[in-house]
Amino acid sequence: MYTRKFDFSRLRVLVVENHALMRRLLGEMLRGFGVQYITFARDVPDSIEHIYGETFDLVILDFFLGELDGADFAKFVRFDDNCMNREVPILLVTATPNHHKVLKVLDAGINAMLAKPIAAKDLYDRIHAILTNPRPFVISDTYVGPARSRPRRPARRPGTATITAKASAQAHRERLKPAIEDGFLF
Repeated sequence: MYTRKFDFSRLRVLVVENHALMRRLLGEMLRGFGVQYITFARDVPDSIEHIYGETFDLVILDFFLGELDGADFAKFVRFDDNCMNREVPILLVTATPNHHKVLKVLDAGINAMLAKPIAAKDLYDRIHAILTNPRPFVISDTYVGPARSRPRRPARRPGTATITAKASAQAHRERLKPAIEDGFLF
């Protein structure tokens, strides 16, 4: 299924989630993937202590965390050049992924987002994608985080095959048009 194997047992993961049941569920899923080192935090102040005290390979972060949300936490970490986890991949989980939240998350430098309820396969796939195919990290005056989009492939000039395919599709559409002959619709 995956072209590149990844050893989850060596990951150091920080889970920042305010609901105890969700913390437990995420922990069980991560242990099921083989993760052996998981640190849990309930809110932003609790997570700040961890993010400055130890190195992590991944942060899984809820959006709603009390007074500050997950995007605020991510922005705080990304813009602090003294933070040892400044470039750590961050996966945000949320129960209500709306347009406003997605834009705020993108501006905060979060690597990826996952909607609750979370299936173990979706969590595994998202973590695997983030860690095995990382985006370049960008540091500018207004944005710090992974590049927002992957490089696009260069545009190809239409060749003979493309032109032939377009002509074939046009001919097919012409055959499908209704025809009227002697007052009858064919």
